Amino acid sequence: MRGYQIFEQRYLNVYHEDGIVPCEIKIGFLDFLRELKGGADGIKANSSFMVEGIDEVLYQADANERQDISRTIHKILQSAAQPLHQKNIQVQIICKGKLVKGANFWLEYRGEKLPLDVIFGTPNRIDIRQIPVYSTGFNLSS
Repeated sequence: MRGYQIFEQRYLNVYHEDGIVPCEIKIGFLDFLRELKGGADGIKANSSFMVEGIDEVLYQADANERQDISRTIHKILQSAAQPLHQKNIQVQIICKGKLVKGANFWLEYRGEKLPLDVIFGTPNRIDIRQIPVYSTGFNLSS
C-alpha cells in the first residue's frame, strides 16, 4: 500500500497477537526526513520503511513551536511525494502514544497533545484485523 500508514506501536506484531508486520527498513524520523531532503534518488523502488520517533520530535519542541515544526515536516514530506509514489514506497509511521481522530488528528504522548493533522492532513481510518490504521497518500493535503 503506497503512502503513509500511521498507527500505534502497540499494534505491531511484536506486541499484539495478529498485529501488523513491521516494514523491512527501520529508520528514525529525523533520519527519514534527512533522506528525503537529500533527494529520493538513493531510495530503492518497492522499499518499505518503518519510521519511528515522530512523537519525540514533536514532544521535544517547545509547545509554541510545534505548529511551525509540523508545517516544516509537512513541506519536506510533500516535496518528496512524487518520487516516493513513483517508486512504490511504503511508509509506516509508528507512534508510541495514542492516536486520536476527531475534528483534528493528533497524538497524545506524555501528557501532551501533538498535532499530526498539520503534517498529514486528515487521513482515512482503515481497520486491519480490527487495528486502527490511519492512511494518507504521499501528496498530503495542504
